[in-house]
Amino acid sequence: MYKHILVAVGPGFSESALDTAISRALECNARLTALHVVDQVPWWAVVTADCNRAQTLAVIDDHARAVTRHSARLIERAGIDGTVRSIELPPNASLGETIAKASMALGADLIVLGGEADTGWRHGGQRLRDAVCARTKCDVLIASPAGIHADAAHMM
Repeated sequence: MYKHILVAVGPGFSESALDTAISRALECNARLTALHVVDQVPWWAVVTADCNRAQTLAVIDDHARAVTRHSARLIERAGIDGTVRSIELPPNASLGETIAKASMALGADLIVLGGEADTGWRHGGQRLRDAVCARTKCDVLIASPAGIHADAAHMM
């Protein structure tokens, strides 16, 4: 039985992770923290040489607020004990390392990542789920991408 669940929510709103974490929190009567890690220097801003840094930061901040508002609404609708946190990705830290450290600082005993996290994209040579699992002592649950079960049912 879990007491505190941390769910990583990202720029794509991480619907499958958030839905799975909310369901698990309801089952276990656990507290839920949705964590959004904001990268102030995303890859797409770095590769765009003519990008305006102030405008880019404003877009990043606006999107971070949208992600946290969306997550907070879903947690509130579910009627569970939960909160949403948004933190900046520290310099020279990986996303997986940051999520794992946050889970330890918050006392989480389960981390939920979206199935979208396993897209094959690797930062620093490691998939997000591998980086989180290597740096945490708590359980890690990978949520199925939204709609995967519906797609499988249509194929039969």
